[in-house]
Amino acid sequence: MWRNYVICVLIGLLIATSLSSLTLLRQTQTTQSQTDQLRQRAVAAEATSSSLQQQAGQANGAPPAGNAIATQPAVTPTPQGVSIANVAPRPTTAAAPEPTVTSADSPILSQIESDVVNLRGLQPKDPVPIQFVDQTALNNLYRDRFNQDYTASERESDQKLLTTLGLIGPNDTVAQILLGVLQEQILGLYSQDDKTMYLLSDRGQFGPDEKDTFAEEYDHALQDQYYDLSALVPRNPDNDDRSLAAQALIQGDATLIERLWAQQNLSQAELSQLGQGGGTSKLLSAPLFLREQLLFPYGDGFNFVRQVYQTSGYAGVDDVFRDPPQSTAQILHIDKYRNHVAPLEVDLPDLSQGALGGGWREISSNVFGELDLRLIVTQLIDSTTGVRATDGWSGDRWELLEKDGQQALVTKSQWDTDAQATAFFQAFAQAMQNRYFGAQVESATDTRAALTATNAATEVRKSGNTVVAVISFDRPTAEAIANAVS
Repeated sequence: MWRNYVICVLIGLLIATSLSSLTLLRQTQTTQSQTDQLRQRAVAAEATSSSLQQQAGQANGAPPAGNAIATQPAVTPTPQGVSIANVAPRPTTAAAPEPTVTSADSPILSQIESDVVNLRGLQPKDPVPIQFVDQTALNNLYRDRFNQDYTASERESDQKLLTTLGLIGPNDTVAQILLGVLQEQILGLYSQDDKTMYLLSDRGQFGPDEKDTFAEEYDHALQDQYYDLSALVPRNPDNDDRSLAAQALIQGDATLIERLWAQQNLSQAELSQLGQGGGTSKLLSAPLFLREQLLFPYGDGFNFVRQVYQTSGYAGVDDVFRDPPQSTAQILHIDKYRNHVAPLEVDLPDLSQGALGGGWREISSNVFGELDLRLIVTQLIDSTTGVRATDGWSGDRWELLEKDGQQALVTKSQWDTDAQATAFFQAFAQAMQNRYFGAQVESATDTRAALTATNAATEVRKSGNTVVAVISFDRPTAEAIANAVS
């Protein structure tokens, strides 16, 4: 999935609000204020759009649009092996890149490296090459790696998965949305592939944004030297949720370092300049699911690392890198990590191999995790319901199938208690009613909710702590898939 190409994407607005007034070691709501401000802007824009869409949609029998944002932040896509920090784009003229240097060639960068080493407690094993590039070269580098690493099969899976769920519009293209958001404000990146730092700079002249970016990115280089970021977040993982949890750890650590470094080394005037030109129009206009995925490592990842740091300093953070979180549930609920509450492995049969008859193919199969399920319910209902309905997640698996160009999605999820399974069952059933507004209700009991729309059918079933949900293109197929899984 696209989110597995993300190591870090720093949005300018997230550092634009006063870092000097941010107390890192206090309440969670204080540390989340920056992402919350961004979210508030998205809510206002989305509410207006949603109201108009709902009025028009109800007149035409279309589903009402979701109009709320999740209360927890969420990730975004960059090519695997690339770590990116962003601020507002600056107009530049394409020029040949300068020769590769090291921090020894710049007293400013050398000092920042020393500061980060002292804060993080990791001595560099090797010098990190630095390549100064202009805006065009940096954008091209990101785009080329994105296109190279985000394979055609992955694009097909993401596009059809999010379309089936109703999380993107029929004319939206996931890859174009992501590239638009990420290229809106790239400032620098650390590449795991060639272990090189690529910085946007005017021949070694550094303002507050450039300094702050370098501190964060240098932390990623240290992480890579000690813990191998490519191993923590592998290409093409079979568990997207576990990969996203690792990304939250990686970026949470880097965000903590960035904030600590800025507070200790930038003047009040410099702090007030951070991210002042940060453009976020494409981020704010992105579908909720994608936008919240983007924010997850910066909000929840940071809060997770902050709590570890409060308890045991960076020695404790290093211990977490040696034993990384296994799910976004462990990031969202740190006690699950501390108490070693591992996610359950949920199996699904390969339904393309005869269970449904001939002509089927499996597009993809993976894990949603608590965060994704929360965002699905949030986008289709509201944030309060999304958080409440997914709080007891303990494991899931989804499978996306296709026959004759038509898609069918099945998800099987496990919940901590019967009551929590009921909460998710009810919420997902409501989400499907919103998704297929005006569809015929085939069943609405305590254990089965089924709808039939013009070109779709849904089946949501609960049995004990297990919930099976199906979205298909007709009623017989939806029931056949649910029966095969249940």
